[in-house]
Order: sequence, then C-alpha cells, then structure tokens
Amino acid sequence: MRITRESIPHAEESLRCLHLALPTFEGGLHRHGHFELTWIERGHGLRWVGDSVEPYFDGDLVLVGSDLPHLWASRGVQPPQGCTATVLQFAPDWLQRCGLPELKAMAPLLALAAPGVAVQGSTGAEVQRLLSRLPGLSAQRRVAVFIEVLDCLLAGRADLRALSASPHSAPTPVRGGGAGPQRIDKVLNWIEAHLAEELSVPDAAAVAHVSPAAFGRYFHREVGKTFTAYVNDARCGWAALRLIQGREPIAQIAQSCGFATLSNFGEQFRRRYGLAPRDFRAGHVDPVRGHLPTPQGQ
Repeated sequence: MRITRESIPHAEESLRCLHLALPTFEGGLHRHGHFELTWIERGHGLRWVGDSVEPYFDGDLVLVGSDLPHLWASRGVQPPQGCTATVLQFAPDWLQRCGLPELKAMAPLLALAAPGVAVQGSTGAEVQRLLSRLPGLSAQRRVAVFIEVLDCLLAGRADLRALSASPHSAPTPVRGGGAGPQRIDKVLNWIEAHLAEELSVPDAAAVAHVSPAAFGRYFHREVGKTFTAYVNDARCGWAALRLIQGREPIAQIAQSCGFATLSNFGEQFRRRYGLAPRDFRAGHVDPVRGHLPTPQGQ
C-alpha cells in the first residue's frame, strides 16, 4: 500500500470546503498539492502529519502544507453521535491567483505552515469560531471568511506549533531509477498499518525496494528522522492516547503498542513527553478539554 496521491477537483471555486460527518475517520496516509486546514469538531485518535504522530481530540485544528502526508485515524471508542470535521483546501498559489495586493502580507504564513502547524490558544478558538460560520454560506462569503481565517492565523502565529521537523514534502528519487518518490510513501503507510507488530529495518527496506544498508540514510533523508525514532514517536503517540482514554494496565499498553519491554517503553515515553507514563495518565482526567504536553523537540 502506498500513500494515495489525492486529486482535488474544484474547477468553479478557488476554495474547496468540506464538512465530514462519519462514524469514524478511516483511510490511509495521503498527500495532495493543496494546503489543508482541518478542524476536528468531534472525534479522537492518532494524527499523522509529515514526521509527526500525536493523539488528537475534539477541537484539533491543523494547517497542513502542500504535499505533506497526513491522516486523522480514529482510535478507541468514538462518540455515539459520530465524528465530524470541517476541511478547507486551497492551492499553494491561492494568494497570487487572487491578485489582491492586500493579501501579499499573508505569504509568510504559508511558508510557516509548510511542515504542518497545530493552531492552539486563543488563535485556535477564534479560527474555530470563524469556521463554524461556513455551513450554509455562499461560495463568495466562504472566501470572505477564509480571508479572515488567514488574517487571524497570521496575527496569532505565536499560537502556531510546528509539527514536522521540516516539510520533507518532495521525496527525492533513489539513485538507480525506479519510482523513487513512491517508495517512502509505501514505507510510511506500512508503518501505520503494522504499528503494533515488530518493525525491522530489513522488512522496511524490502517495502522500499532498497538494500538494508542503504535504507537508514534513505529514510532519514526523506522523512527527517531515523526509522527507529519515527516508529517510536508513533508508538508513544498511540500509547499516550490509550493512557488517556482508558484504564488498561501500562504494561499491557506498552506491549499492545509494539514495545518489547516495559522499561524501554518508559524510557522512550519520558524522552518524548517529559513524564513517566503513570504520571502522564494521572495528569489527564479530561481528554477532551485537557491539554497534551508538547512532545519534546517539537
């Protein structure tokens, strides 16, 4: 399975606006040439954006850069009313195509958002308020609200937290030819689909069709971190979600999330969240309104 290259048709509108109402958010990692602003109104699970994997809950708000792999995957028991999200998609040259000189000042925002940014604090609350106005509006009024959203994001850029270490949005072909750009897509989706299993470098190299000796350099170049670090980040994010969602024994969570030993899980988790798993769980009584610690190094 490789990351789907999604086509976004909206020939008669410069801005694509979607309101999703589903039992769960499923599917695989995918990418497209458009920027995407996603607001999770209701739902929880794991969010994959570039080289970042973190839990998400109601109110999650993220601006994803062009060609950045991303996925919101439901995990655990979902709300009985189902999961809902509002999604805005727009071309990277949207500001230039509008031709309005007043919008040129917003160009730095898109550069800032290239690696994907989580919108937090008062800026996140204001953007959610603006997005809630979109249902039922005409296409022209949606554009007007969208300009307000961009202005709000630019003014509140102190509330934007980068998710990926760097965009890594254009995979480079592996020497020797072949479908180089598609190889890393296959590996990332393979990791997502088999996160609880043993994930070895030889197996990952086979998925990418490169030698085990060359795989480490290849993965780091395309993703921005080592294979082991990426897998451990994803497993710790999944474990953080489960620590908050239920009362499973910590040893059981560690094993279910792919860690061979409880001690290794504790070490990896503290390295990313600055807390032992037990302390992390004790500090998060309300997962919907609570605040997750920012993973270390992000």
